[in-house]
Amino acid sequence: MKRFIRLPSRSRGRIERDVADELDFHLRERAEALVASGFAPDEALRQAEQEFGDIRGTRRFLTRFDNQTEHMTGRRDYFGDLRQDIWYALRALRRAPGFTATAVLTLALGIGANIAIFSVVNGVLLRPLPFPRPEALYRVWSAGPNDGVTRAAVSAVDLDDWRAQRRAILDMGGFWYAAGGSGIDMLGRGEPRRLSAVFTTAGFYGTLAMTPAVGRVPREDELVRGGRDRVVMLSHAFWEKEFGGDSAVVGTSLTLGSEAYEVLGVMPAGLSYPAPDVDVFVPYSTIPDAAIPRIRPTRILDVVARARDGVTRAAVEQELQAITARLAREYPENAALGSATVVPLHEALTGNVRTGLFLLSAAVMLVLLIACVNVASLQLARGSVRGRELAVRRALGASGGRIVRQLLTESMVLSLVGGVAGVALAALSVRALQALGTRELPRGSESSLDGTVLAFALALSVLSGILFGLVPAWRSAASAPQRALRDAARGIAGDGATRLRSGLVVAEVALALMLVAGGAVMTRSFMALLHVDPGFRPDHTVVLNYTLSDERHQDYTITYQQVLERVRAVPGVVGAASMKDAPLRGVGERIGFRLPGMTIPAGEEGPSAASLHVSDDIFRTLGTRLVSGREFAPTDRRGAPFVMVVNEAFARRWFPGQEALGKSLLFGESTSAEIVGVVGDIRQRSMAEAAEPTVYIHVPQNGRVRMNLVVRTRGEPLALGPAIRNAIWSVDRLQTITSIFTLDQALGEAVARPRLLMVLMAAFGVLGLALGALGLYGVLSYLVNQRRREIGVRLALGADVGRVRQMVVGYGLRLTAIGVVLGLAGAVAAGRLLGTLVYGVNPVDPALLALVSLTLLGVAAASSWAPARRASLVDPAVTLREE
Repeated sequence: MKRFIRLPSRSRGRIERDVADELDFHLRERAEALVASGFAPDEALRQAEQEFGDIRGTRRFLTRFDNQTEHMTGRRDYFGDLRQDIWYALRALRRAPGFTATAVLTLALGIGANIAIFSVVNGVLLRPLPFPRPEALYRVWSAGPNDGVTRAAVSAVDLDDWRAQRRAILDMGGFWYAAGGSGIDMLGRGEPRRLSAVFTTAGFYGTLAMTPAVGRVPREDELVRGGRDRVVMLSHAFWEKEFGGDSAVVGTSLTLGSEAYEVLGVMPAGLSYPAPDVDVFVPYSTIPDAAIPRIRPTRILDVVARARDGVTRAAVEQELQAITARLAREYPENAALGSATVVPLHEALTGNVRTGLFLLSAAVMLVLLIACVNVASLQLARGSVRGRELAVRRALGASGGRIVRQLLTESMVLSLVGGVAGVALAALSVRALQALGTRELPRGSESSLDGTVLAFALALSVLSGILFGLVPAWRSAASAPQRALRDAARGIAGDGATRLRSGLVVAEVALALMLVAGGAVMTRSFMALLHVDPGFRPDHTVVLNYTLSDERHQDYTITYQQVLERVRAVPGVVGAASMKDAPLRGVGERIGFRLPGMTIPAGEEGPSAASLHVSDDIFRTLGTRLVSGREFAPTDRRGAPFVMVVNEAFARRWFPGQEALGKSLLFGESTSAEIVGVVGDIRQRSMAEAAEPTVYIHVPQNGRVRMNLVVRTRGEPLALGPAIRNAIWSVDRLQTITSIFTLDQALGEAVARPRLLMVLMAAFGVLGLALGALGLYGVLSYLVNQRRREIGVRLALGADVGRVRQMVVGYGLRLTAIGVVLGLAGAVAAGRLLGTLVYGVNPVDPALLALVSLTLLGVAAASSWAPARRASLVDPAVTLREE
């Protein structure tokens, strides 16, 4: 080891010893001179010390001076050597353009993929929420464990009770926001427009503790009924777009609905909570009961809470459980939801994408490992070519450590150049990822190449340089100079180098198989998802979302019906109906009920189900299967017997083995509703989640002002959009449209995340496969070159050309087979992680893994063919002449 590593400078102890030896030398010299002049030895030594003066001070001074000098010299030498090594590395890389280009491209792919995925992980998971003390923020839901409901929305009345009875919680507030569904009409600024709005309750601003960019946030008394609640906060983007960022807008009024709202302030820039495309924040208290009744069964609020300093999540949870249980005992409407779920706000926002992002991070790390193995293999091959050069340097006195440092510097230069190219590649990849669907992820719009991501890129480049450069450098420096010179003269590499390169290929194949298997599983899962029956026909269907004004229409159900009739009369319209939440865009409201004869003991929760308010003809328009009974009819109106339609999931859950048709459900104390129809299950939440038990309520019997008008057309659905809008405006010229989309678009957005995961995993699998094939090809080509003379002699002695090809291909397949076995073990281990992300497939399906293994072997055979053919073309005469 001492021969291998020479320390470039003296240690602190060595300097102290050297200073002490030097001072002792001078004292002895002076003492000997004094002895020669007649002093006794002891007296001469004392005289010499006396003449010298402060020996300890001198020793400290000289030691400190030498330490400083040594440090400066070492630093100068280090940077001088580093500069020399860098220039040497650049010249060496320039002399090998093929190797350099291959290595840089390989590293750029591996590092660039990691940077791109890390930018998403950083934006979604790592970046803290833009609120003070974000770790104290929690999301809170109502829960009904008996029905398997863990995250139900909260009623405004319950939230008031939670706020009034809280102790450990500093503040809590709620909001109502539905993408494309919650909005408010803006008048007086050109054409009436529908603004995307968040309706906030008291406590919302205090909980988030946000500081507005301009103006102030509403006070508590401006967020409750009876207070001066006609106030509005503007989102920063809307403020800049609508008012050009003019601060003078604060204090002015804006006509929303039919009333003037005072603009209090502007939200901070970059705030994307609860959604990035919000225009205004309006008090929830401005919504009249006719639109959304302020009663306990009406649960539409999302709730956030802030814990007091030092209060844990368990304490928050305990307090809310106690309050919720108390409310459930006190109010029968709350019996079905007598519990609460508490989750940190950051986890609530990102929880459902964490596993997918971790999977992608692991996949790109495998890609980088394959890239590093490839470059390490190239470095080993290049090291054998440079064996003579390195041996000469060793023979001229260069230490092993100096050789390692030189070769590591070359690796670092290579990895940094690859890192720069990787950053450029990542910049393009981030745009591609956003186009593919990362904007659909929570906080996905915050993904960018910021300082954190660039620091990650630098660290990853340095780590990659060490990873692929250390072993080849160490091996090149550790070889004996005489043997290296002899092997270099004969153009051969030792058995150790061959074994090492073979081991790298095995590792590369194993990593590639894991990547390909992951991509194949995600592809099959996505295909399975596409074959799921959504419960409706998405083709030729357009949806318009809007909210009727209960201020302009005293009985909005009349307007509701008039709109349907006008739209149904539009040429090209096959059917038109409405429902509160369109398929894949929401699950309506929770509603508690009882079956006839069912007794709910005091203190226990009653059953509940999802409920959706719909119009007549909705199931025919959607193309949903009618299992039994009938749809709602126009005669099912206010004053007529209360009737309901349920889905198959509801019938299976509450009437197993029975006919649900004709049965009755009880609501409240005395309201009874007969089930007049059973329809097929419609996927309301997502394609991967089965439909939950749902009851459908006819709007004329129990209305809602928000509606999604579903229109089935003969031709292109969006082409009829203007005609449908005109039909709506023929009833109410001031009616604004919140959004318009087709069910095909809704279906596409519902599978955007699994599609993104599938595309990325498949791309990484193909990349890993290509890099693995390239690595195998490189090793076999190198092997053929190294064994050229042996092959030539064999051919000269009469060996069959086919056997030579078989030898090379067989060697490649043996390495691949070992890698496949190891990769299968890794793929099975990774199956647990994949199991939470896939739909309808076994992540460790033996048939799929067998197909992937055969694919790897096929690619390996193809990669081996070119080196094998080159081996068979070796000219024996030329080989013998060289011998």
